[in-house]
Amino acid sequence: MADPRKYPEITINPESIRQAIDARMNARLKMWMRICAHCGLCADTCHFYVAKDRDPKMVPSYKAQKLKEFVKKKGQVDEAYLKEIYDIAYGDCTVCRRCTMFCPFGIDMATMVATLRGILTSQGMAPEGLKAAIKNYQETGNQMAVSEEDWVETLKWMEEELQEELPGAVIPIDKKGAKIMYTVNAREPKFYPQDIQLAAKVFHVVGEDWTFPSKVGWDDTNLAMFAGDLKTAGYIVQLIRDAAEELQVQRVVITE
Repeated sequence: MADPRKYPEITINPESIRQAIDARMNARLKMWMRICAHCGLCADTCHFYVAKDRDPKMVPSYKAQKLKEFVKKKGQVDEAYLKEIYDIAYGDCTVCRRCTMFCPFGIDMATMVATLRGILTSQGMAPEGLKAAIKNYQETGNQMAVSEEDWVETLKWMEEELQEELPGAVIPIDKKGAKIMYTVNAREPKFYPQDIQLAAKVFHVVGEDWTFPSKVGWDDTNLAMFAGDLKTAGYIVQLIRDAAEELQVQRVVITE
């Protein structure tokens, strides 16, 4: 369970809860909430269930069906209830989807828990690290708040070091019409720029036609998705698409 001293600040707004539910409640979710037979075949697939002495509350279907309970409350919840859901959504599930692979009905319990996270986000409830990353995405276009200047300088720095080993090798920036637009985890330019150099080395050796965008759209992570923040998650994807279309590349390739 999450440490109660680390709960995010809670401001309950029943109307925004209802709006968050309405925005997410599609036909598939409604069907999944209705058809679960509580057969328990998903139980042993969950590492929380196995690690916590097979506690019935750790069975994936139990956690996923909290969404059905939440929907029925129609926003009429108190702080204690939101903390309970927060513990389940973030403390008792990693949204790995292993349980879904073993469900005889194909119920995507991870998506149901992710929906709980999105409803909590509408109340400002998400781990502080995720909230900080989301703010960075919104303000700078990448999770680590790397400025455009620092990004470009890092690429040029890595190119200089690369050329000491491979004369003539380059890290192309804003090359229009390239076959590939390569994107990275924002932690790479921030903490592990050598990873960018290693990728460039591979591209050079195989003779690939590739490039990086100089502006936003190079960060291929999407931590907003893990908080169920649909608006920001969509914005991040749009940045990548816009950069790819601007550079007229054939495809986008992600790191790792």
